[in-house]
Amino acid sequence: MIFELRDISFSYHTKRVLDKINLTVERGEKLAIVGASGVGKSTLLNLLAQQHPDDIAYCTQERNLVTGLSCYNNIYLAKLAEFGALQNLCNLLRPNPQELQRISLIAEQLQIADKLHHSVETLSGGQQQRVAIARAFYQQRSIFIGDEPVSNLDSVTARLVLKAILKRHQSCVIALHDRTMALTYFDRVVGLKQGKIVIDAKPADISMQVLEQLYL
Repeated sequence: MIFELRDISFSYHTKRVLDKINLTVERGEKLAIVGASGVGKSTLLNLLAQQHPDDIAYCTQERNLVTGLSCYNNIYLAKLAEFGALQNLCNLLRPNPQELQRISLIAEQLQIADKLHHSVETLSGGQQQRVAIARAFYQQRSIFIGDEPVSNLDSVTARLVLKAILKRHQSCVIALHDRTMALTYFDRVVGLKQGKIVIDAKPADISMQVLEQLYL
């Protein structure tokens, strides 16, 4: 077991966001979290991410990219603490050949290899989203947590990127709005409504009609 929440509630000021949540995630599971905006998906992901921060690559909706830096350097920042200050400074001026090769392979997989030396602020929202995912890949963590990581991508690219995420990480917990992808690519689907878990089942045991009820 890698995550466990037992009878957890969470409020922002006086607003109850999560209400008596019970959830466990086993190592190796690929878990989709679905539900309408504002039901507590992001809060739930934040609580999970606090449990094993050193093992998790976490893609939030904010992306946390540094404007003024290239895509390459934004990805490289994921491992900044692993290198010396001099190497990091030199890397800003001239990319480290070994790390550039590693990052280029990741960028190619996510179809942003031609954007590596562009400043991130010149990219589209979907391209910036893939830079954030590339940074997560570069961390080489066993667990991936993503908050709508493919929401700005067209359907073909979204599926390509999602499959890459699932393949690269042993365990995944990903919040999605796309119910079809949740039912197609994940081992288990958790549905939230009004801060409560109302669905927790394998995709084969859930119909699209049931998922649609989460959004009414």
